[in-house]
Amino acid sequence: MSGEEPFLQGATGGEPPFPPRSGCSVTPLIEAAEMYPRLEEAMLEAKESVWLGFRVFNPDTRLRADAARSQGLKRWSDLIAATVERGVEVRLLLSDFEPVMADRLHAGSWNSFRKIREVRDALPEAAQSRLQILVIQHEGEIGWGWRQMLRLALRWRLRRLIEKLLGRLGEEEHVFDVRPGLWRWLKWKGKRPHGWRPGPPPRLWPATYHQKCAVVDGRTAFVGGLDLDERRWDDSDHDRQADDTWHDLSARIEGRAAHDVARHFADLWNRELPRFAAIVAEWTGGAERTLNPDPLTEIASADFGDTREGQGAATVQLVRTRSRKSRALFATGPVAHIREIREAHRALIGSARRCLYIEAQFFRSKAAADWVIEALAAHPDLEVIVLIANVPEEIAFLGEGRNPAHRHGEYLQARALGRIARAGGPDRVGLFTLVRDRRANGEERDFEDSRGTAFGSGIIYIHAKLVVADTDACLLSSANINGRSFDWDTELGFLWTERAGSIGHFRGDLWNRVSDGALGADARLADWQQLAFANSNGAPGERKGFVVPYQLGRARRFGSPYFWIPDSLV
Repeated sequence: MSGEEPFLQGATGGEPPFPPRSGCSVTPLIEAAEMYPRLEEAMLEAKESVWLGFRVFNPDTRLRADAARSQGLKRWSDLIAATVERGVEVRLLLSDFEPVMADRLHAGSWNSFRKIREVRDALPEAAQSRLQILVIQHEGEIGWGWRQMLRLALRWRLRRLIEKLLGRLGEEEHVFDVRPGLWRWLKWKGKRPHGWRPGPPPRLWPATYHQKCAVVDGRTAFVGGLDLDERRWDDSDHDRQADDTWHDLSARIEGRAAHDVARHFADLWNRELPRFAAIVAEWTGGAERTLNPDPLTEIASADFGDTREGQGAATVQLVRTRSRKSRALFATGPVAHIREIREAHRALIGSARRCLYIEAQFFRSKAAADWVIEALAAHPDLEVIVLIANVPEEIAFLGEGRNPAHRHGEYLQARALGRIARAGGPDRVGLFTLVRDRRANGEERDFEDSRGTAFGSGIIYIHAKLVVADTDACLLSSANINGRSFDWDTELGFLWTERAGSIGHFRGDLWNRVSDGALGADARLADWQQLAFANSNGAPGERKGFVVPYQLGRARRFGSPYFWIPDSLV
């Protein structure tokens, strides 16, 4: 890497960036098996506050830390209750999802809300105000003009969805309790829905809160790609059925950068409080049900006292993506406001001289492909190693392969990665993915046609979001390499430099785990290619680790461009 560190100096949108913070400590956490216990232990040690900001958060998730289980705590709902009862304030800022087009995710968020409210109601009255939760739609929504043009199609989809859910009333106790976004289109008999009723075309929110972060007492933060539920739980052995595997990364940050995470959370919380109340009022207007989100209070201060430089060796800069609602009549989504994560990718990619290592769920950005191609042209010794999910889980496991948005996303990814591969050639660019080291079993073979298997084995689903330039600088975040994460969704990550060799050790640890020790810390692209080729031709059970070639051809054949789908949607 060049002598210049890849930190952002000027504003990349509507606000200046957080400054680089020296004296920090960074502990990378590989897989949920490392991240979940560390977060649980931090909560057990909390003295003042715990603020949690996730896209997906299930209070029924089992606890893994021995210290928590030794206290008789079994699930996250127990840990939250015990933390509040100790006098600690707990706030949860969770993402909501579009009620009509993303019904399953909308119901999941409000089921978490329901369970947290049950926890709150069981607390002593004096403690209840210390547990607060927001389930918030992103402010970016589709313009009024599009809603009117789509009103007949939306009315048909809404009616069909409600009628399907009415048919499940006898089977699922809370089927409509956890879908407040549908209440205004229901006919009611008392508090029981019994039919669909027409209404105004629903508002459509294509953007989400995609960040995954936690901050304890304003001094310890967790930032990365991991949400919190059983689906995300996995360890480095990945000894699970393909549709239960999950490779992901997060990190524990201590020092002044953790204060910045607290300020970021407080700013979002206070900004969204009035919007949350307005949306709840809109959804419950005319319905026979009420939704009482109180107690909810602003965060008066994110100042946690001592902000002197710590003793750590890391320098950390928090980076964000934030967008605002577009006022355009035919807006297809929000307008960019803060694009720090996009610029951090550009800076870090451009700083690499010997090895650019990327782990990604998606790589769909044409701009990011351009940056990699420019770096290859500028630095003849640069090698690029990309470890990427072989297929989106919605296609592989959830039966959504006909969804045009997924096909458009695969088209964008095949185009971006194909351009990089051609620009560098096989001597300088390698595309890889992960599969289990055992033959696909009967259930996994059901995923063969949907690309949930590769080279005779079930895939390991990659959800990590990581860029490492040489062994000197790193970007770890919640953001995918696509327009949605660069421009639309609320995202959080951090740039990290450290002279003590910690980043090289982290990268080496990752390589060691995915290769069962076959890839050393100083491995080159040729070593990756040799391993991937041997594994792809070897029998499952006789491979070294999980690394195989990424199946670019399958992605290219599956993908299809749709002119009416914004690239930033996928």
